Amino acid sequence: MYIIFTDLDNTLLDKEYSYREAKEVLRELKEVKIPIIFCSAKTRREQEKIREEMGIYHPFIVEDGSAIYIPRGYFKETKGQPINDYEVIILGTKLENIIKEIQNLQKKGYKIIGYQDMTPEEIAQVTGLSIHEAKLAKDREFSETIIEYDNRGLEKLKRKFNVEIGGRFIHVFGKGADKGKAIKILTRFYKEEHEKIKTIGLGDSYTDKPLLKAVDTPILVKGYNGKWAELDVKNLYHAKGAGPKGWAEAIKKFVLKGGIK
Repeated sequence: MYIIFTDLDNTLLDKEYSYREAKEVLRELKEVKIPIIFCSAKTRREQEKIREEMGIYHPFIVEDGSAIYIPRGYFKETKGQPINDYEVIILGTKLENIIKEIQNLQKKGYKIIGYQDMTPEEIAQVTGLSIHEAKLAKDREFSETIIEYDNRGLEKLKRKFNVEIGGRFIHVFGKGADKGKAIKILTRFYKEEHEKIKTIGLGDSYTDKPLLKAVDTPILVKGYNGKWAELDVKNLYHAKGAGPKGWAEAIKKFVLKGGIK
């Protein structure tokens, strides 16, 4: 049984947040019931919207590995804290802890501007998201996205939180949060119910290194600058295309055409 763990921005989604180039491959994966698990910096509400659009209803990992959301009853045994329609496993820290520290640093004169300092309209302007999508992006639970900063402020933040440079912005999240850790937890759950598991991981940037190191077959899609991120990951496959085009190419190669060699 294959399980696919995938980043979203600039991986399964292109620069315009479209997955058109991967649509046919997604359809084929759903037909053969291969779990597609989002593992992204995006929030729960953002990922819920994308999952609904794509018709994907498997577990998902939010805010750089800060929490795992499992649909209730997905596995035979309950795996996390029941919250609304999910069983939730929290690995990171609550947003208010991060915001409190950022506000303390701002009062001391450090330049740190994040989503919580901005209106949805301002977020939409810098990201290219719609106003509605910007509201979903701002509705964070376990992390903050930094748009403007000075290096001294970031160094202070690093003492208490993980601070990662993403494709475009800075991600700040709890020390316990980790994409790779979340993937290993979910993989273990699948192995409890299925005899043989093969994990595939797809990403595009430095923040995806933990994701790629946690899977059997790591795949790096090309960046829209025409280059691949330089990552030290064993047996890393470099997809020839960028974004969803590279995503679809790699899935065809490793999953839909005879499997992994």
